[in-house]
Amino acid sequence: MIERMDLTYFYSGKESCEPGYTWGPGVKDSYKLVFVHEGRGTYSLNGKLHHLHEGQGFVVYPDMLLYMKADENEPWTHSWLAFHGECVESLLDQAHLTIDTPVFELSDSKWFDSWLDQLDAAHAMERNGSLMIHSLLYLIVANWLEELLVPIGQQPVLKAKEKYVRKATEYMKANYSKKLSITDLASRIGIDRIYLSALFKELDLQSPQAYLLQLRMDKASELMANPELTVSEIAHSVGYQDPLLFSKMFKKVKGASPSHYRQTMNPEKKQFFRLP
Repeated sequence: MIERMDLTYFYSGKESCEPGYTWGPGVKDSYKLVFVHEGRGTYSLNGKLHHLHEGQGFVVYPDMLLYMKADENEPWTHSWLAFHGECVESLLDQAHLTIDTPVFELSDSKWFDSWLDQLDAAHAMERNGSLMIHSLLYLIVANWLEELLVPIGQQPVLKAKEKYVRKATEYMKANYSKKLSITDLASRIGIDRIYLSALFKELDLQSPQAYLLQLRMDKASELMANPELTVSEIAHSVGYQDPLLFSKMFKKVKGASPSHYRQTMNPEKKQFFRLP
């Protein structure tokens, strides 16, 4: 049985602080994950002072006196995610974070940037924005915990690079049906397009363009098994507005035109993908 989790989104944001900027002493009404992107600062919780720098973060606990100050010479740029839920304490326990030890390390100081972009986009949605925001909250917390729970000393040298590639492939899998350029993809995960291509090559993968093309054509070949879908409809379903271009790329990858590919498919497969 899957354990039920209850999380409620409050707000999120990012700020580049002025030298010496302070907040508090005061209390917050929710939990917050704060990520330090650049610079330095101090965080005091429960009377204990913590010095933080780029790549670190900390937990803010509700209804507990806290104080934050940006460094005078290298003021921090930090972002935050505020939320609540009865399960939060147990999640923090998993990460070995407590009121006395609220500081954590991330291998990528810009890890939260791409999530902030998605939260901003969800806020702008005219319909179902709240549903999307809360869905993102669960994904963010799950990914954050995954980052922290990698055993110390077992992180491979290429972990940060592999992380970028994983983010890129996961984003492509979730958005292959949309108009998607590699430049936009690289921007969303916080790196340059040329660097993203170099990472794919370094990890012995296809180029990002080839990976996306293969992904789309594999999805298209699955849809081919449904006789109720036209080639044009399949093309639109995998991100192509031009059916002729889709047919050309499909033949390039699969070695046959969409119509010929359909004719050679196993008839038994057709029934499995039939629409209700």
